[in-house]
Parts: sequence; structure tokens; C-alpha cells
Amino acid sequence: MLGCQRCMGGLARSASARRPHSASAAVTALRHSQHPIAASPLQGHRLSHTSSSPSLRAGGARTAPAAASPSASASASSPPSPSPSSSPASSPSAEPYPYPHVPVMLREVLSAFAPLHVTSYLDCTLGAGGHASEMVAAHPELLTVYGIDVDPTAHTLAEPRIRAAAAGREGFGLRLLRGNYRDLRPLLGTVSSPPPQPTAILMDLGVSSMQIDTADRGFSFMREGPLDMRMDPTAPLSAEEVLNTWSEAELGRILRDYGEEKLWRVVARRLVQAREVEPIRTTTQLVKAVGHTQIGGKLGKGPKGVHPATRTFQALRIAVNDELRRLEQALPDAIAALAPGGRLAVISFHSLEDRLVKHAFARAAGRPTPEDEHRTYGADKFAFLDELEASRVAVLVGNQKPVLPSEEETARNPRARSAKLRVLQKLGGSGDGVEKGSGGRMEKGKRKLRRAEEGKEKVDGEGVGAGEGEVAVEVEAAGRGGKGKGGRGRRG
Repeated sequence: MLGCQRCMGGLARSASARRPHSASAAVTALRHSQHPIAASPLQGHRLSHTSSSPSLRAGGARTAPAAASPSASASASSPPSPSPSSSPASSPSAEPYPYPHVPVMLREVLSAFAPLHVTSYLDCTLGAGGHASEMVAAHPELLTVYGIDVDPTAHTLAEPRIRAAAAGREGFGLRLLRGNYRDLRPLLGTVSSPPPQPTAILMDLGVSSMQIDTADRGFSFMREGPLDMRMDPTAPLSAEEVLNTWSEAELGRILRDYGEEKLWRVVARRLVQAREVEPIRTTTQLVKAVGHTQIGGKLGKGPKGVHPATRTFQALRIAVNDELRRLEQALPDAIAALAPGGRLAVISFHSLEDRLVKHAFARAAGRPTPEDEHRTYGADKFAFLDELEASRVAVLVGNQKPVLPSEEETARNPRARSAKLRVLQKLGGSGDGVEKGSGGRMEKGKRKLRRAEEGKEKVDGEGVGAGEGEVAVEVEAAGRGGKGKGGRGRRG
């Protein structure tokens, strides 16, 4: 009986602890919605695909949106703390960042390009010029900057910022190219023939904060505005047209594939039912039509405070701007455009984007992608591995895992929380030894595998002594860190 009383008392205390207590509960919820992400050894502005909420992701040279509390708003406007190798322009200061748009993962981007002698730089997603201006400040040898953006407003904001960073630099040139990064090859072709080969290229994916914070663009579910969502204001397809003309099956497909919405059938049905009453023309109408989802509890919010309309807005924006197809086309073109020994850095904000970047980098580095994994087994595996090696044009910088923003940055700028940085270096040029390390490990592994297979074939087909065959296989085991029989074989 005593044990039961203790259990009941514990349950009562637990239930009491779960009850919200006005302001303190709100503060606790805000803290839990901002989980820190571990910093990367590699140690910048676009918004994540899934968020227009202030508690969600950040954008590369973008401004942080109005937060849920004054303290959160103040922290979001602060710049990321750079490493000692960062440029003076990115040095820590008690003053707020001098521009309204804060580059995401600025310190990590500058570190990725720090070993290079950067004479020309291409920013495929120029935005307000946050990353570009900091690159100019960090590399005195940088004389040519190319900036691509589909939004004409971005060029207006970026040009004075970049020129101010290059003030007094003799021979400095800035070329602003209007278009989408998918067209970077023909856009560079308009500069010269043959096209220039930049030493450093940056792609900061997603939508910018200046677009999110402009209600008339329709990107944010926190602001009343028309359902536009076009990054290029002249593009023919808008979110309003998608919502009111596409079939329920088509809406469900983009919610599932682009928004990764678990309740995609439910949400698609709600959207169709809402538009049958009246056309969905504004962001608030769309939020109301989505309603509260069942997953995530009472308010339809998951453990990280994800708004129930977040994935719907993400899916519509990706569909309207054809973002994934453009990225898939642009990545190999960006790698091809690099100068020998140059580096490509890509910041993604969503698993769909990061998967495309990861696979494109793997193919360029001569590594199998998941869809090719089955070809690494069977009788033709060595032919396939040789084919991969022959197609290798680059190496991965660092390991295969992406670089994540520091805890300090995510605390100051919640929009940076889901950012991931991957870096690739093209073969050729002096480099900094990256090629030998990464490519050498893979080639060494293939040689070990080939020797092991040849050892087995000798045992089975050529009738050599069993001891020789065992030694050949055991060498492979020892190379993988094996102990015991392999070690004894070498000593014997």
C-alpha cells in the first residue's frame, strides 16, 4: 500500500510538472524549440525550406525575422562569432551586424575557402551580398566577383555592399548576372569566351529573409499577404494558381515529396474542401485551410515547435520555383565551371536539398551513390569501381558528413539551425593536399579488396597452397584492423 501511495504521489507531481505556467511555460517552450547543433571541425544567407517562422531556420546573407520575444529578436540580429582566421569584417563585436541580412555559417564558409588563393569568386545565390562582401574582405587577392540572383532586388542591395568591401582595391570588378543558378553555365558564357573559371563558388540555397519578411511575396505564414511565392517575380506560376487549379492528387504528391508532410492526404483533402467554398488567395486563408494536424499534440506542433502549415508552405514554394530540379541541374555545372584546384561550397537547409548535394559530390569524387550501390557487388564490381575512378574530377573536403552551424550561431540566429555545409575541391592545381588524402584512401581500399579477391581466386582456381591463399586474405583482414589469425600468419 505504501508503494502505491508513493507511485500516486510521483504521478501527481509529474502531472503538475507538465501543466503550463503562463510566462514560464512560454519561455521553456521557446528554449526547447531551439536545440543546439554541434559545431564542426571545418570551422553565409539563406532560409531553410521549411520555415518562415522566427523559431526556425536561417538564411544566408539574410535578416532574422521578428521573434516571439524581445530577447529572441535581439539574439537573431547578432552576427556569428568568427574564428581567429576570419576577416576583420567578420570579427566579433558588441555592436549588431552592420547590415540587416546576416550571412549563415559565415565563419565556416570563410574557413572552407581560406586555404585557397581566390582570384575570382562566383556567388550563385547572391542575395543581399553578405557572403560575397565578406569573401572580398577576407581575400585581398580577390579581384573579380560574379553574382547570380533571379531577384532584381538582390542586385540593388548587394552591389553597394560588395563595392564597399573592395574600396580602394585596384582592378576590382563586379559582374551582376540576372538569372537562376540553374543557368550558371550560359550566364558565365555572357561574360567571356571561353567562360571564366572561378576559384571559389558558393551556393546558398533556399529563400532569403528579405523575401520572407516581405508580406507581398507570400512566403511567410506569419504575415498576411497574397499567395505568390515566386522567387522570380516574372515567373508565370504562382502558389495561388497551384492551390486553386491543381488536383487533389497533385497537391498530395507535392505535400508528400516536397514538404515531407506525414498527413499529406489529410492536408490535400482540406485544401480542396476549402477552395470549394472560396478560392484560397492569401497566406492566412491557407493557414486556416491547413488547420491543426493530429501529429504533434494539442496545437498541432511537434517537439521542436514546427507550425502545422510549415511543410505546406515549403512544398508549394519548391513546386512553384522548381527548386529541386534546378539544383540537380546546377550542381554538375558548378563543378565543371570551377578552376582546377578550386572549391565549391553548398549550404542546404532541407534533407531533400542535402541529399542532392551529397549524391552530386559523391559522383564527382568517384564514389557510388545509393542507387549505384548494387553495382559494387558481383562479378563486374571491379569494372564499375574502375569506371568510377576514371570519372573522378574532385575530392571531398573534410569527411563525408556535412558541417553544421555552431551552437553560438543557432542561439543568435534560429534560422541557421538546419543549415548544412558541404565542400568539394576540384582536381588539379596546387591545392593543399586534400586530393591525396581523400582519393588515396579510396584507391587503397580498392587495392585491398582486389588483392583479397585475387587471393580467393588462387585458392579456388589455381591450386596454390592453402597457406598462401590464407595469407592473402588475412592481409586484407589485418588491413581492416583484424587481429588474431592474420597476425599469427605474418609472424609464422
